[in-house]
Amino acid sequence: MKKDLEAFWKQANNLFNQKDYEGVLRLLSGIKDEDLGVFLFRGMSLSRLNRQEEALVVLTRGLDAFPENPELLAERAVVFLHMGKKSLCILDLDKAVEVDRNNAYRYASRGFVREKLGDVEGAAFDYEKALELDPSDAITHNNLGMIFEKKGRPQQANHHFKWADTLQGLNGAEIWNNEQDGPASPTAEENQPMPLPWWKEMWRPITEKKERQAFWRWVKTRKSSN
Repeated sequence: MKKDLEAFWKQANNLFNQKDYEGVLRLLSGIKDEDLGVFLFRGMSLSRLNRQEEALVVLTRGLDAFPENPELLAERAVVFLHMGKKSLCILDLDKAVEVDRNNAYRYASRGFVREKLGDVEGAAFDYEKALELDPSDAITHNNLGMIFEKKGRPQQANHHFKWADTLQGLNGAEIWNNEQDGPASPTAEENQPMPLPWWKEMWRPITEKKERQAFWRWVKTRKSSN
């Protein structure tokens, strides 16, 4: 039975890796939303198919069953972000940090969103905390460098850019420019979901730590309209 279960989740993970989100949903069809993995894979797949309302229902049910699971909180935060519900997105990220406060990834994720919503000081705090916990994260060094650049502190900005370049060479991490390559700032039409072709993969399978660092990637060709 255990081997069958392992094979099942391996299949779900492989389908998700292959971006066959419809395949994931077919695999999970008929299975009750009782297992944490079912909530996560079903919710992530629905969101990736830009079916945000359905994803919200699934992930909220998951949080009813597992109220302090940081993965569910982070995934629902993504859905809220797509739906333009900025305050709810931050609330879920705050809770994810609260229950998983020793995980650098939680702070870096919240920092990215805070920066995009104009909370530069909050973003700087989160990036610095993330680097306290994981000083080897090239992406966070890069993002913090850009924060210092915005604040007119070039010496500190260059310090983090150099670290990012060094770590990129060591780890092959992908660095992107939040100003030029990030999403457009939220507009008054904040209740409009983000069209699917505009965003790249915002998360990868939760079992792969290396890929988790790419959670907040945005399409590089999507230029800011501001």
